[in-house]
Amino acid sequence: MELKEAIMKRFSIRQYRPTPVPENIIRNIIELAKLAPSAGNLQSYKVYITKQKLAYDAPISFVVCADPEKSASRYGDRGRNLYAIQDATIFASYLQLAIVDAGMSSAWVGAFREGKIRSLLKIPDNLKPIVIITVGYPAIEKSDRRRRSFEEIVHQEQMNSS
Repeated sequence: MELKEAIMKRFSIRQYRPTPVPENIIRNIIELAKLAPSAGNLQSYKVYITKQKLAYDAPISFVVCADPEKSASRYGDRGRNLYAIQDATIFASYLQLAIVDAGMSSAWVGAFREGKIRSLLKIPDNLKPIVIITVGYPAIEKSDRRRRSFEEIVHQEQMNSS
């Protein structure tokens, strides 16, 4: 699948079929996503994979966590407070595109009870859960994809002609 096609096909799906996701496909998704860029190539994130129903009755969920201290080891406070979170979110975005490439859908779940997820998956204190990506085969088809116009989201610098 071409990148443009994966981007165009990606939708947030909140209704999944109960079809299990094969382990080899999960591995392939992770292998693709870990090619995401990261600050200093530190890849300061971890992903927890669970079949527990964290959201939307998805057959699989990825909980992407930042590893702030890994990034801080090279970049200090900026790595701890920013780069590790950026690394985790870039990885999560690549996950979503790899999921589309595998013929499935996902949803980005940013609103969750961190303490509950941390306890449920035994996530250590040195990691910070950033996002849950639910994964599975969609039970419905989506087509509405309204987005703001180019002019609404882009500010172009005005160049002086002098």
